[in-house]
Amino acid sequence: MRRKIWASFVCASGLVLACSDDGTAESATLPTSTTDTSETSTTEAPTTGVPTTTGDPTDGDSDTSDSTTTTGTTTGDPITGTTDVDTTTGTTGPDPICGNAALDGDEACDGTELGGATCESQGFDGGTLACQADCTALDVSGCTMVTCGNGGIDGQEACDGADLGDETCVSQGFEGGTLACAANCMEFDTSQCATCGNDALEVDEVCDGTALGGETCETQGFAGGQLACQADCSGLDTTGCTTCGDGDIDAGEQCDGPDLGGATCQSLGLGNGDVTCTASCQFDTSACVPSEGLFVTVRADDNMLRKLDPDTLVFTDIAPLSVDFDFGDLAWDEADQILYMIDGRPAESLWTVDLVTAGATLVGVHGIEDLFGLAWDPTTGKLHAGARTPYGFYEVNQATGAATWIGNPNLYIDGLTYDSKRDELIAIAGGEGSLFKIDRLTGAPTVLSNNGFINDAGLAYHPGKDLFYAIDWSGNLYTFDPNNNYQRTQLAADLDPHDGMEFIPGLAP
Repeated sequence: MRRKIWASFVCASGLVLACSDDGTAESATLPTSTTDTSETSTTEAPTTGVPTTTGDPTDGDSDTSDSTTTTGTTTGDPITGTTDVDTTTGTTGPDPICGNAALDGDEACDGTELGGATCESQGFDGGTLACQADCTALDVSGCTMVTCGNGGIDGQEACDGADLGDETCVSQGFEGGTLACAANCMEFDTSQCATCGNDALEVDEVCDGTALGGETCETQGFAGGQLACQADCSGLDTTGCTTCGDGDIDAGEQCDGPDLGGATCQSLGLGNGDVTCTASCQFDTSACVPSEGLFVTVRADDNMLRKLDPDTLVFTDIAPLSVDFDFGDLAWDEADQILYMIDGRPAESLWTVDLVTAGATLVGVHGIEDLFGLAWDPTTGKLHAGARTPYGFYEVNQATGAATWIGNPNLYIDGLTYDSKRDELIAIAGGEGSLFKIDRLTGAPTVLSNNGFINDAGLAYHPGKDLFYAIDWSGNLYTFDPNNNYQRTQLAADLDPHDGMEFIPGLAP
């Protein structure tokens, strides 16, 4: 029965050359798919063939010139004569490859393959067209315009001579400068444009960050300082420069070298002494000494430790020393705030003295006969002493009291003190009354003045007044003026006999 139906269909469709009377096909031209019509087929479904189809499977075109080949399984339908294509196992061509000199995918060009484009087709007059390295666009930089140089922008020109189309260095992304046109009219010349802030000195920039063009504060007329560049590179910033060092007081300077503007320790409310000027043109008041302070001395007949006000010349008793004192001296260690004493003849020892109770504490025995003068030297941080018999200049150990010989001054050191203004050790000779400077390293003397006889005395320097004071066993009180050849002036007479003397800054009455 199936054969008769198929034969009838074939004859009816005109696909046979001849049919027999019983409707069977004698010869036929059939589709390329093959269907088994033998009696042994027992399935109702169409048979599946496995031919390989080249070309477009949807239209039966077997043209083998197509560049894309799809390989799949076809299923023939013996009723309709159509062929289905299974594309699930098909493959497509390779991805476009830039650089293979062939146009693939979305490439605008590839190497020398320009798709037929020329400079002329791109609106230029001539030149050589190329392809950009990534194949996304044509490179027209080699193209030319005959009209380039006529001063007007034509065609693809970016500019022409002075005609920049209203473009500037700023519109091109620079900070400033002068924009120009390239010789081929296809691009701008930005070589004269500048970017402020890149530490490079470029056109129209006075400076740029650290690039100062060799300029300094000194070349700008200042004494020193740090020159800088303004934020917009339009000029130098001299706010860090200074005129300090030119000898004239300028804005922001308290002084300049020797020019103190008339300032003194007293005018600054800092007592007495000398003001100097620092390298940064500010006052140095380290030598100023408050005028407040008192002398301490010892009354000879009862070993009474006393205060003496240099302004009123009034004495205030503290208390008798707890040890005997005879021709000794006092020294104030300002660094450690300690009052030292040598007792002269009684114990030939070094002591510390309590300023409240006058109690003396033994440091140690030095054993030097007639060691009468004592001073603390802040420059060396040492105690120095002078002896009468024999003449001698010593260093005294502040921990043990031991005395070490330095040299022979060939003078009788009766009183010794430190001149903080001149950094000198000054001594007074009992009897002849001369003042002399002692070399702290050798003990060698330099005579400063000789104002005549003075009894055994104590000597002290008042830094606030810049005067030396001396009090002696005859009951006289004197001053010596270093600014007037150490001229001696008598302040008081008929006082009790005293010896040993020291000025203590800040000591209250």
